[in-house]
Amino acid sequence: MKRIITKIGDVFCVKLDEERKRYFQYIANDLYQLNSSTIRVFKTDYPMNIDPCIDEIVADEVEFYSHTILSFGIQAGLWQKVGKSNNVGCLDSIMFRSTIDIDPSTLKSYNWYVWKLGDEDSCSIGELNEEYAQLSDFGSVFPPEEIVERIKHGRWPYAMPH
Repeated sequence: MKRIITKIGDVFCVKLDEERKRYFQYIANDLYQLNSSTIRVFKTDYPMNIDPCIDEIVADEVEFYSHTILSFGIQAGLWQKVGKSNNVGCLDSIMFRSTIDIDPSTLKSYNWYVWKLGDEDSCSIGELNEEYAQLSDFGSVFPPEEIVERIKHGRWPYAMPH
């Protein structure tokens, strides 16, 4: 098997169906979350026959940020590298959230914590309020298949805790 090398700035394409595709970019490694690859997923759907320039792709609005294992997605044929850009956006404001316990009957937690990309420490916030829910993305390391599902459908393939 060929060794897969990915570098910060790499841009990847995800085929949504026979007619549409979307893009994401590898922007950082998150030391707080297992040093996993952090990506930003762009909002625009492109027709399969259109190949926008990399500068146009990375200038698009970001739909969400997430952690994943890039090489697994490449090996599974879920995405392919299409280019690279040194423009990885502003990393200072990217925030993630997670929880240490969830009531399985309600998917509710009162023990949330948040961290900023690049920080090695988190901050306990207790119950998840609207402000943090809007400012942060769920911080787990997601399998490539789940990243593709969220890109395709705009939501995770299962109910998320709140």
